[in-house]
Amino acid sequence: MAALILEVQGRHGPVFHKIDQPVTRVGRAFDNDVILADPTVSAHHFIIRRDVDGSFILHPTSDENGLRSGGRQITEPMKVPSHALVLDAGRSHMRLLPSDAPVEPTRLMNCPGGTCVFGHWGWALLLFGFLVTISAVDNFLSTPLRLSWDSYWKDQVVIILVVVSLAVGLLVVNRLTSHRWDFASSLSFVSLLLALNLIFDRGLPFIDYYFNSALPTFGFSIMWSLLVMPIALIWFLLKLHHGHVVGSLVIVAMLLSPAAYFQIKEVSRYYDLWNDFSGKAFYESTLVPWDIRRARTLSLADYAEYQSRRAVTAIDDE
Repeated sequence: MAALILEVQGRHGPVFHKIDQPVTRVGRAFDNDVILADPTVSAHHFIIRRDVDGSFILHPTSDENGLRSGGRQITEPMKVPSHALVLDAGRSHMRLLPSDAPVEPTRLMNCPGGTCVFGHWGWALLLFGFLVTISAVDNFLSTPLRLSWDSYWKDQVVIILVVVSLAVGLLVVNRLTSHRWDFASSLSFVSLLLALNLIFDRGLPFIDYYFNSALPTFGFSIMWSLLVMPIALIWFLLKLHHGHVVGSLVIVAMLLSPAAYFQIKEVSRYYDLWNDFSGKAFYESTLVPWDIRRARTLSLADYAEYQSRRAVTAIDDE
């Protein structure tokens, strides 16, 4: 075996050390060849010696927390196998790998160059400004009766603070999964998703109005919570920033499961798909200069007659 590779797991990902000397000392003391900062590692924890036949021998030298492999304490010198050897020195996790061990395929960048929407400050500020404009229009249209500029701008400041807070939260999640700080991509991602949500929120009532049903908005709310948001967040963490797969999936599930639950619960309060009446129908408050619907609007007399026929049918069925 020409050389070994010592892979040490750290806070910022694995660190690799090439072991090709006759004697390699590993520990916390500064006179070691490989220095570990873990306080649970002994000053001189173990030694790797090259044998005359080219193989490597592992010598444990720690009397405190010891050296373990697969939960088994290593107390005597052992020959390093030709395959990966997992070691635990104190709380430090590491592996001894042969130098010809295969490496993972290179992960291609999804957005190379400065034209990528995510990761470029120009795009981040543009999308953030677009979101602020969309939210200002939405806030203006949602203001009932008389507009108070004082309350209007307070609402806008709250919206901006919420966007920045969500971007910072996503930045922390990205740091945990991929060990990167990239606020521009987090701000772009949050701004784009919220802007799309506001646009759909304004457009869907017209679809509800056309179908005279709350089903389109109901379906979109479910799809947004259970499909669009998880897929978008997983893409952001795994494909764009190449985060840790298991950690990214766990964090996405932890973040979105409560939000999806409350979203579905809130939607179910407003839309009753099984009865004739719903708690809230957004299309009823949508004002348009034309009356375009899939089916004509029933007059009160026609609706009363319709309900009477239903009542008679229900009595006959009983």
